Amino acid sequence: MTNDLKKPQLRAIQYFYVDGSFEFGFGLLCLILGVFFYVETNVHGWLSTVVDSSLVLVMIGGAWLINRLIKQLKERLTWPRTGYLTYSRRSGRKLGWRLVVGMVSGGLIAAIATVLITAPNAQVATMPVLSGLLLGIVMVVIGWRTRLNRFHLLAGLSTADGIAMGFSRMENTTALAAYYIVFGLVLFASGAWVLRSYLRQNPAEKEVLPDEQ
Repeated sequence: MTNDLKKPQLRAIQYFYVDGSFEFGFGLLCLILGVFFYVETNVHGWLSTVVDSSLVLVMIGGAWLINRLIKQLKERLTWPRTGYLTYSRRSGRKLGWRLVVGMVSGGLIAAIATVLITAPNAQVATMPVLSGLLLGIVMVVIGWRTRLNRFHLLAGLSTADGIAMGFSRMENTTALAAYYIVFGLVLFASGAWVLRSYLRQNPAEKEVLPDEQ
């Protein structure tokens, strides 16, 4: 009986990711960060200070833009086809579990950062490696929560992307910009593939005109 109750909950969670809008939104944020870090490496003087201090505004503005993008996509494509679904607030128990996962992930990333930084003769750009691992963990958690295998694949691609950029011999910030741009494009490709499958399985109902009735 418990499993029967969990199935509708799982389908409700999966419904948020059914149209690829999450990948489009998250990919857009990655592209914004990639452009930001690229600009940061190519400006100097007082302009560099302005760019560095605007990271928080970029994150807040990017998050707002992503929410708008996801909502617009769902309003135009998803909800007219398969309906609107509201989500209940998370319980304290679930929030506590996510806090534990976040703490463990943070500790793991800190340990890896320490190894990379203190390794003798290390010529590794640590920031893209750590970003790849961090977003990889995020994708693993989403995949585990939704039981959608594509997020585990995205986790592997994020990690591989971060390691590749870390050993690319590029300067740290440049490699970080390259990581976010590449992974943003990967997310866009994943979102396009998911959206295409969703639209094929859920074609829009043709509107019947009065003279056709």
